Amino acid sequence: KALPASAKVQCIMPNTPVVVSEGVLLVAEENSVDKEDREWILDLLGSCGRVVELPTRLMDAGMAISGCGPAFVDMIIEALADGGVKNGLQRKQAYELVCQTLIGSAKLQLESGKHPGQLKDEVCSHGGWTIKGVASLEKSGIRTAFIEAIDAILE
Repeated sequence: KALPASAKVQCIMPNTPVVVSEGVLLVAEENSVDKEDREWILDLLGSCGRVVELPTRLMDAGMAISGCGPAFVDMIIEALADGGVKNGLQRKQAYELVCQTLIGSAKLQLESGKHPGQLKDEVCSHGGWTIKGVASLEKSGIRTAFIEAIDAILE
């Protein structure tokens, strides 16, 4: 309301990884910019990471995941590294292992297009370490915790 009627408005929500050109930049489909300006905006934003256009009604859900998600991922990094340190790794080494594992796993999912459950199953050998760890995480309610975190944001 404070803007003049001639103002061009485009809702954009970046996340913190834009600092290293690996962010997610949510762009609302509804806007008041013309096609040429919109193409310029999307091109500019693309230099900071992955641009995802969403219907305006889904921007809050997208922001809950990509806007708040870095904090949740940071908690995962910290917790997995703590587990490594508890079992003898140096902290710097633990962070390196965790971070590269997250980068590689995310890239594998994006590039392969495989369902994350399928990728998880490809790591889990019968009676092996990974399935034991997965079972422990499931017992702790990891999926419910993440879903409820998104729900809490959107309440």
